[in-house]
Amino acid sequence: MVSVNALIQQERISDSNSTLHNVDSRIKLIVLILVIVFTVTSTNYSVFLVLELYLLSLFIIAKVPIKEALLKVLVILPFGLFIAIFQPFIQPGQVLYTLPLGINITLEGIAFAQLLLSRLVISITSIVLFSFLTPMKDIAEAFRKLHMPNEFAMIFTLFVRFIFLFYDQLQSIRQAQSSRCFSLTNNTPYLWKVKQVGYLFLMMFIRSYEQGESVYNSMASRGYSAESKIYYSKEKLGLNSILYLLIPIIIIMILILLQYFSII
Repeated sequence: MVSVNALIQQERISDSNSTLHNVDSRIKLIVLILVIVFTVTSTNYSVFLVLELYLLSLFIIAKVPIKEALLKVLVILPFGLFIAIFQPFIQPGQVLYTLPLGINITLEGIAFAQLLLSRLVISITSIVLFSFLTPMKDIAEAFRKLHMPNEFAMIFTLFVRFIFLFYDQLQSIRQAQSSRCFSLTNNTPYLWKVKQVGYLFLMMFIRSYEQGESVYNSMASRGYSAESKIYYSKEKLGLNSILYLLIPIIIIMILILLQYFSII
């Protein structure tokens, strides 16, 4: 349940009122994609350093807790680190060391692992920044405003609206079990504990199904169909949104020029 509590806390932070939080959600999503695309197509470590410093400065400007942000980066990083670890053993090139069973560690493999890890750190940092600056409801609205597929936008919108509802229902079921002295730490038979956990998931499945049926019936009674269009408000871009888009574009253009003239 810690992850859901962390998600709730993150939602509170992302719903803050600051210059960066008030940037249009479409612009934040476009900048996220722009930074990630430029990162994964670059091989220059100076570029990675500049982009990471830029992202960290945005954390500071938005007054996002750096400790929480870095913790989220470290939590996600091992998933990519697992892939990078194997690169020195599978990439062909100059052999630096030979392990038993004929496994070789290559110089090119180590270099590619470093490159992959650097790209991963930048990408994860930008995603974490985006999550701290943009509430989930605004992310769903950004998908709609950017004309993403209607079905995808609808599914994501429903997910955002009901994830916390299902969490409350889960907490209610767990509280009911606790009131009956159920705990995984009790000295009770293991199979009995497994059965109680099974009941928990069964009740969540039943309640989710019932909630889904209720929501669909409510939507259908209001004229919803597969051809229905989702409404979204049309707002003009403010100065902070324009600057939020222009600054990373200028930084990327400067970095491209510096690489072209071999300055970095």
